[in-house]
Amino acid sequence: MRQNTNYRLSDEEFNRLHHLWESPEAITEKLKMSTVEKYMHSFKDQAEDWFSSNTDYLQESYQFFKSFKQRGLLSTMEWEDIQKLGEHINAFRMPLAKKRALGNPNADIKHYRSSFQYLIYGDDPLKKRMDQFAHHEDYKLFGFGYSVVSELIGNIFPDEYCFYNQRDRVALENIIELKPRYARGDTFGEKFIKFQECLKENEIVENYLEVVGKQTSLPIYYEIDQFFSYLFENYGKKEAIDEEEEQPQYWLLAAGEGSFMWEDFHKNEHIGIGWEELGDLKKYGSKREVIDALKEIYGLDYNPNNDALANYQFANEMKIGDYVLIKRGTHHIIGYGKVVSDYKHEPSREKYHSLRKVEWISMGEWEVEKLNTKTLTDITQYEEFVDKLLAAIGKEETTIYPTSNDGMSIGKEDSTPYTTEQLLSEVFMKEDKIEDILETLDYKKNIILQGPPGVGKTFVAKRLAFLHMGAKDDSKVEMLQFHQSYSYEDFIRGYKPNVQGHFTLKDGIFYSFCKKAIEDQENNYYMIIDEINRGNLSKIFGELMMLIEADKRGRKFAVKLAYSEGEETFYIPKNLYLIGTMNTADRSLALVDYALRRKFSFISVEPAFETEQFNGYLISKGISQGFIDKLIAGINDINQAITNDAVNLGKGYEIGHSYFCPTNEQVDDEQKWYERIIRLEIAPLLREYWFDQEDKVNELLGRL
Repeated sequence: MRQNTNYRLSDEEFNRLHHLWESPEAITEKLKMSTVEKYMHSFKDQAEDWFSSNTDYLQESYQFFKSFKQRGLLSTMEWEDIQKLGEHINAFRMPLAKKRALGNPNADIKHYRSSFQYLIYGDDPLKKRMDQFAHHEDYKLFGFGYSVVSELIGNIFPDEYCFYNQRDRVALENIIELKPRYARGDTFGEKFIKFQECLKENEIVENYLEVVGKQTSLPIYYEIDQFFSYLFENYGKKEAIDEEEEQPQYWLLAAGEGSFMWEDFHKNEHIGIGWEELGDLKKYGSKREVIDALKEIYGLDYNPNNDALANYQFANEMKIGDYVLIKRGTHHIIGYGKVVSDYKHEPSREKYHSLRKVEWISMGEWEVEKLNTKTLTDITQYEEFVDKLLAAIGKEETTIYPTSNDGMSIGKEDSTPYTTEQLLSEVFMKEDKIEDILETLDYKKNIILQGPPGVGKTFVAKRLAFLHMGAKDDSKVEMLQFHQSYSYEDFIRGYKPNVQGHFTLKDGIFYSFCKKAIEDQENNYYMIIDEINRGNLSKIFGELMMLIEADKRGRKFAVKLAYSEGEETFYIPKNLYLIGTMNTADRSLALVDYALRRKFSFISVEPAFETEQFNGYLISKGISQGFIDKLIAGINDINQAITNDAVNLGKGYEIGHSYFCPTNEQVDDEQKWYERIIRLEIAPLLREYWFDQEDKVNELLGRL
């Protein structure tokens, strides 16, 4: 049957809808199914293809661990036998993790032998053996964390236990929405056992065998784990909001052999990527498949990770509407363009068979700060870095932004509408508070967001500006950070040395931004001052201390500045708004001028661990619900201790939620992610808070 739809469905989607159209009784049957059954029926349609691409690897792992757990091998194994674990444990797929744990022995071989013998054949209950293996000095192995222990047990006892990695937990707890009976204070081993009990109580194996049916000759829990992986891949990654999906990505592409056809750059309408031996890149379903292909072509000694990622992203993740910056070497940008075609493969070309058409916006050569050496890099998330690169290009005549007489960009040609719903999806605040802030900004024109470290004050400030103007337009937002050396001459105007060594009168960032707003009275402009309390505010604002007040805006309140030329006067326009941020844990708070305090409204931003948005955000990053509950309970304990210490600390010193807001697409190992934050960010902060109470800090960290 031929498709006749406005939206192009995949053959699989179309056939499934067509089947339901022809068999309405199937819909009735599905509506009667439990959540578990519905997902299993979904997997049933894909199971044969799913296992056909995974069975070889699973069989290899099964046979490896079947041999590895033999008592004879455990008592005589050498370091080379242990290193082979790296080929069969997913937690070691990251090169650094693998190198740390298996690159060189971290203990005597006898220690490794006795530890594995205890984990597999020890007399203690399994949950205790797992905890001891992970923590106790007699058994723990460097680099073998919870994820590794879970995979070891799942592979060694695949007839009895399911894997307990992050994918399995997200599938069971977040997608199927079955809740193991975790309790506060449970050890890792206890949680592992409760997870297994939940599977048995809900007859996961029995339902799987009835609905999906046995697909391989492997032990059943290998298949249950693969079913969970299928759920994670297809339903575990929350869809981004529509506005985010429409936003372009920014890519940095290297000019040189193997990547970009730069020798005829100025006349070329395409960007291309090399590695012609790979053929059509669309035939590879994952980065892993590209890695395997590159190893087969160039040999096992070749490290293909970056090259494989570049090829996979060029074919699958880059899209029409994205922007690409072409780099030459590590300090120059030579082109900036917009991607205007899908990926295409043209083997008839002499080289660069993999192509995308680009509409060039700027060509030239601009010197920039040091760039990485990778072939292709998605730099979208590094907003400040992208802004710097675009600013460098914007100094040329080919810039895509119109400019004012002073050379500052006036605005983007296309700004994206920004709504309350979008802000609520990005920040963890209630709608009524947001409305209150907007009203305050309207009548006061100057606000300061204050709060403890890590509550996302700067992040919130920029999005409040977008919401207040009704559009996501960076050209109307200026961000800067005050510090102790910041001066009136930097902010307003003053004499500065030029390259010839002479002093010339230069406009400061605030003066120039005000001029920009004056020339565009129909639009609002926003200056965000981060760490506003770190500067000497009376010195920085000078005579403008009066003019920033809401009722002192406009031409009739214009004054002569300290560095005015002749009869020149200056005023702050009514369409300019000031948004400051202030860390309440900063000792310099007392330095904030009381006169300035009267000119700003102070709005508290608090930790948002208890909000639905925070919980949903972590779920969207692939973190299991049980782990989220543990995180929130632990940090709430710490924050309560901080609040109770009213003499030295208090509520203004609480730990904020942004410490636990991963910026990458997914968290692959929630335990390592969490431990890294505690070790590198939370622990040093607590040690600074209670610098003379080491026992107290250790006790609090123990709760985490």
